[in-house]
Amino acid sequence: MKDTSSKITIVVPFRNIHGEDHFVDTSFSIFLSSLKLISNCVEEVILVNDHSTDNSSERVTSFEVSNWNLLSLQNEKSGKKAALELAIQEAKTEYIWTLDADVELLNFNSLHFQKFQSKLKEDLVILPVFMKSENGLLGIMQTNEWRYLQFLTYLSACLKMPMMCNGANLIFRRQVFIENIETHRTISSGDDMFLLSQVIKRGGDIAVFWEQFVSVEINPVSSWIDSYVQRIRWAGKTSKLPFTKASVLHFFFAFISAIHVLAFVGLFIPSWHLQSAMFLSCKVFLEVICMYCVFSSRMSTKELVVALPQMIVYPFFSLVIFISSLFFVPKWKGRRVSLK
Repeated sequence: MKDTSSKITIVVPFRNIHGEDHFVDTSFSIFLSSLKLISNCVEEVILVNDHSTDNSSERVTSFEVSNWNLLSLQNEKSGKKAALELAIQEAKTEYIWTLDADVELLNFNSLHFQKFQSKLKEDLVILPVFMKSENGLLGIMQTNEWRYLQFLTYLSACLKMPMMCNGANLIFRRQVFIENIETHRTISSGDDMFLLSQVIKRGGDIAVFWEQFVSVEINPVSSWIDSYVQRIRWAGKTSKLPFTKASVLHFFFAFISAIHVLAFVGLFIPSWHLQSAMFLSCKVFLEVICMYCVFSSRMSTKELVVALPQMIVYPFFSLVIFISSLFFVPKWKGRRVSLK
């Protein structure tokens, strides 16, 4: 039972949260259990079923929480963006807090949350999403890359030129979403990034809060192919964003990556190899140190060791992903991702 007034509604779209046996994955049950623990601190939790063919809806209703509202998309509408719009139109509060259905909410502090929302006045608040560490090479590399992207998110927001945000943990004014949905309704992916860009263009207030009242964590994907497709989807939506002041930072980091590639080639040219080695050493060392400063309590020695060679080849990996995103349209939850 909700026992406090709140100006925040939690919105969670979901579709086919199942394992290989087509029953609900344990990660979804873990998410719902962690969501239940914070339900009494918000006005309402709206979960939207995006045409699931498994038993995930039944799993939601089995929790029987009084302020949970389960909605379903009509047949003529589909996709995460349509699910978000349905829930946000239904919501009654000033602010919306979006979460993905595959995250886990840890270390929730109700007192810190009440303090946060009592001071909440921004149009959009960027919140962190952490990736859980794993022992395998694929898991470590995904987690390191995620830390690097989260570091760029944090840095750019602190510079008042936010490059990225994540709809898996994002808070914004309900009216901001409603006023801007027309600009990107036909694009099935990138609801978070497109909303961010529209708020920037309109001169809205944006803030970043780093792990103040809850930790939101996701799991790495389980195969190299899934990781490749996931990153193409991310790169595709970034390349379609409208030009804003944050685009300056996108171009700056792209320029630095280009120099990185040239410096790597310069290692094999006798007249350049010393300068190239110095540039690469300084750049990679600085990137790893910055990642560690932001994630010092989460980064193991093994992950630090892997991060050093990983950041040397990362610009090449990013270039392959970017080129792939220009020609390859990935699928997500069994559907092609529209980025036009």
